[in-house]
Amino acid sequence: MSHRLTALLATLAFAVPLTFLAPSPAEAQSAAAKILEKARGQARDIEELRKVLNGPDQNMRLATFDAMIQSGDETMKQVAFETGLMSADSVMRAMAFKALVMSLDNVHLTLTPDTTAPKKVQEASADWISRRGNGYVVSLKKKNIEAGTFDFNGGEGQVSGLEFVFKWGSDSGSLTLTDENTLAGVARLGGGAQFKATARLR
Repeated sequence: MSHRLTALLATLAFAVPLTFLAPSPAEAQSAAAKILEKARGQARDIEELRKVLNGPDQNMRLATFDAMIQSGDETMKQVAFETGLMSADSVMRAMAFKALVMSLDNVHLTLTPDTTAPKKVQEASADWISRRGNGYVVSLKKKNIEAGTFDFNGGEGQVSGLEFVFKWGSDSGSLTLTDENTLAGVARLGGGAQFKATARLR
């Protein structure tokens, strides 16, 4: 067998399996069409659900929101969170806030010394940050989602209305939802430091 023929057969040996594996243009087009149709269907569903979440019937709003949160579909959950947190319905907004916070493992606070506190407290706060940095993590364990309570390093915390509170030893904090993604409030840490604290939920 000539060297040229051997090389040709070797090329065909690699090319043939690829021919069988690679989808034809028609098959690729069919797969793309199926994906697009599924995406359009989901987009229609989401638009319909948004209309209900923003609709006039509060019972339907709350029931739809709860069903979306319980659906197990991550996209549906994120749409429910986004719409609920921006809602003019205070009940649904509180439900969305609690559901989102309770879905988290940690809430990361950013700290700045509270300039309204006494000078001694401000100095203790500046010292705290110089030693530990301006971050503080509240971990959420043993969550009771219905009650909105959680364990924090053996301490405790709760989500109630639009407020997020925690206490562990001499550390405590109370933050309130200020927009659809931000918490702001006060944290008292180490028994002598006091901070303005903020946190982003997503």
